[in-house]
Amino acid sequence: MTATRTATRTTIRALSAATALGLASIALAGCATSSASGSAVAEDCTPAHDGLTTYTEGVLTVGVPENLPYTQTEGTDASGLEIDVIKKVAEAECLGIAFVPITYANGIPMISEQKKTDLISGGWYVTEARAEQVGFTTATFYDTMGIISADGASTVEELETIGAVGSGAGFSWEADVSAILGDQFKTYPGTIEMKQDLLNGRIQAALDGYAVAVAAYADTDFKVEPAEVDDRVAITTEMPRIAFPIAKENTELTAAISALIDEYREDGTLADLLADYDLPADLLVPADQSSTEF
Repeated sequence: MTATRTATRTTIRALSAATALGLASIALAGCATSSASGSAVAEDCTPAHDGLTTYTEGVLTVGVPENLPYTQTEGTDASGLEIDVIKKVAEAECLGIAFVPITYANGIPMISEQKKTDLISGGWYVTEARAEQVGFTTATFYDTMGIISADGASTVEELETIGAVGSGAGFSWEADVSAILGDQFKTYPGTIEMKQDLLNGRIQAALDGYAVAVAAYADTDFKVEPAEVDDRVAITTEMPRIAFPIAKENTELTAAISALIDEYREDGTLADLLADYDLPADLLVPADQSSTEF
């Protein structure tokens, strides 16, 4: 997810079973054609990597939470910054896509325990604890703590005098900022509730994942700034990296997707995608910092 929360391929034989359960729907991807029975990859499509294994043969099953700008479901489809990356990957590997709605509570277990998705999306931070449960592709983007205020505050020091400050519960900076702000610090279940209080003047500033905040407050006059370095708040000194969690045992799929992501990093595709979502180019993780091995 865009901020670290404390909550933190065996083949499925019949895609129709998943569809009947209402878990997923197939999206057209790759060298695809339409037929009476649905979407199918063209027989002459040549994948970038041969012999990849997915839960459903020929289909990449992707978990999708509601977390713009990274991901959102749209009926049988999905969209967002990470979905754009996934669709390029699926096209390159001649795979259809099945989008499965998830939450941040069940996302990791959907891979590690329930084994219902090949990978999950939504801006997940790479952490050592998560790496014990799932594998990670090469890192794509950085995230950091975003400060939302009327006047464009960008430092923790400014937060000390700004008034009441809200934050989503469970973010990685919660303990650090709470120790600094004390009673002026208030936590919320999520962005929607916090935004409402900011708009209504019940708090004077809010903290959220930077990319999420840019999307969430685009329709307001509030300013979103990345937090400047403050040694008291760890996330400001080392920005977390984002990658796609994937089944730990499916190393071939991880390597294939990682190789494609690295190509997109090198040819400018990832930077162009950041620009499409009004995000700065310095959120792109450089090649020499992209390894997710611990």
